Formats: sequence, structure tokens, C-alpha cells
Amino acid sequence: MIDQWFGALNDTLDDLLRRYPTASTKEKDELEQQWNVLKTISDDIIEAWLQFEDKMALYRNLKQENVPSFKALAGEDFMGPYLKGQGYFKLHMFAEGADCFERTLSLEPELNVARLLLAMCRMHLQQFAEAQRHFQLIAEWTDEPKLKAIAFNALGCVQAVFANLKQAQLYFQKAVEADPDFEDPRRNLESCRNRGSSGRLQLQFGSAELSAMMLA
Repeated sequence: MIDQWFGALNDTLDDLLRRYPTASTKEKDELEQQWNVLKTISDDIIEAWLQFEDKMALYRNLKQENVPSFKALAGEDFMGPYLKGQGYFKLHMFAEGADCFERTLSLEPELNVARLLLAMCRMHLQQFAEAQRHFQLIAEWTDEPKLKAIAFNALGCVQAVFANLKQAQLYFQKAVEADPDFEDPRRNLESCRNRGSSGRLQLQFGSAELSAMMLA
């Protein structure tokens, strides 16, 4: 059914491509109107597909976390703010994303991936004390190695921001132990160790890893 529908759309577009080069001005206006209809359909399909992919990613994250309570999952109140928050996070609109994840956690406090996204938003907003509180909860509660590693790495970044480099390195080492494939804490450890020679810290918060998790 989907193949037939896309086949019809492609046939229509092929017809536009064939006719346009030799069309009169009036015919080109008509073809432009048809193209606008196809463009609207295409935009709607892409938007619907992105929403579908976000929900698929949500299911994968929930399955990985083994969240025991799904009482709010069926309701739009839960899905709406979480998916909207993901969209804001991808657009680097961290204040708006934080508001959405706060709402999500008010409905499902045990959803660690939402808490992790909230904490990362707080990091980017330089609200380090609040970010640290959430990362500490995640590191303590989650059994998922990837989430634990991201949390420990972020905790190390908070300590490094406040120049507590020894404590920062301990957190980065914990992140490496939790997920040896996670490169950011290794880079952060190296940056801390080279601080004396360069005088600068180049920290990787783990945002890219978190974004990749949402798309995985």
C-alpha cells in the first residue's frame, strides 16, 4: 500500500519534470501549484516520520531502563512533553527543553533518560548545581552502563568547571569503567592531565553521545 502511494507521488512528480521545460507560462503556473501540493505532502510525511522515530527511540530507552511503572505512558500528558523536549534538545533550545523534561518527570519520576536530558539542559544553561543534583541521582539509580557513564562524565565536568580537578578525574575514571567505549571521559581525563602545560580545559559534556542514544 505504501509502495503504491509513493509510486503515485513519483509518477506525478515525473510528469512535472517532463512537462516543465517546454511548458508555457500559464502551464508553469499550474505545474507550480501541483508541485506545492507535493511539497506539502512531503513535509507532512517527514514530520510524521520524525515523530514516529522519536516514539521508537522512547520505547528503546524505556526497554533499556526496565522502567517498572508505565502508568503515564499511554497518556498524551506523558508523551507530549517528553517528545517535545527531545525536539528542543536537538535544536539546542535548552531552556525550553528543561521545562518539558521537568513536566515529564512530574508524571514519570523514574524515567532516567528524561532526567539525564534535563540535567544536560541544565549543564548547557550553566546551572551547574542543579545539573549535578540530577546527574548524581542518575549515577546512583540506573543500572544502564551508558546512562551511568554519561552521568559520571558530566559530574566530572562540573567538578572541573569549579577547578576540582582531582575529583573530576575520579568521576571521569568511573565513566570509563562504566562504559569503556565512551570516548568523552577519556578525552576529559587527558585534558585534565595536560592542564598544567596548556592552562586550558577542553571538556566534552557527553551531549553528542546522548543525542546518538536518542537516534539509536
